[in-house]
Amino acid sequence: MRFYSQPVHEHAEVPLADEGEWERLVEPRQTTTEPTGVYVLSVGRERDALIRQAQLQEICELVRAQGDPILGQEIRMLTKSHPRTLLGKGSCQEVAERARACGARMIVLDAELSPSQMRNFEDLAGMPVCDREGIILNVFLQHASTRRARVQVEIAQLEYLRPRIRGVGIDMDQQMGGVKGSRGPGETASELLARKLDSRLAELEKLQLKFQRSELQQRQGRSKCRRIALVGYTTPAKRPS
Repeated sequence: MRFYSQPVHEHAEVPLADEGEWERLVEPRQTTTEPTGVYVLSVGRERDALIRQAQLQEICELVRAQGDPILGQEIRMLTKSHPRTLLGKGSCQEVAERARACGARMIVLDAELSPSQMRNFEDLAGMPVCDREGIILNVFLQHASTRRARVQVEIAQLEYLRPRIRGVGIDMDQQMGGVKGSRGPGETASELLARKLDSRLAELEKLQLKFQRSELQQRQGRSKCRRIALVGYTTPAKRPS
């Protein structure tokens, strides 16, 4: 019996799960090579115009050090802190409209946002939001020159991201059954991403412990060499009889 067959293309038209958005979300933000257009918002209660301008310039320099182009910027007086979004619903939506108008894909806020404030701000803005601490961690990670320094900064970054896991464009509370890496029906996208972050954190913490042990051994070795050298210098040599 003979069989005649031709190769079959396996449904190339079928899109990736969540239109590929999930794959983008699980990648660390610092590994992306494509710059992200940023809209910078400096907020504060400082009334001195010169100080406020200096604060805006500082956060803009941090964003540029991260490698992202600044497409728009503004200064806003913070007369009242709103517990849910820091700025208030109307202000968040106004800022998001101006950011989209200039083509920005991310809002950088020169303030420290709690995880819930960041999630609420993103919901209102419809785009990613990054606060000052997130930008500083990204800059540190990009400029870390040694492997140990990169591990330390990445641990700090993942600990910062852990309570903030959220994605714009994907419902992080939807069930992820059938998606590669998930534990089947019942596991949400946020739970899957949290598990990935926890796994990476555990791996980095083991590396950090290894570095600490290596440094301790090197320190002990240097101390032993110094003691041997000191004893050899202070002990007079015996004269031949």
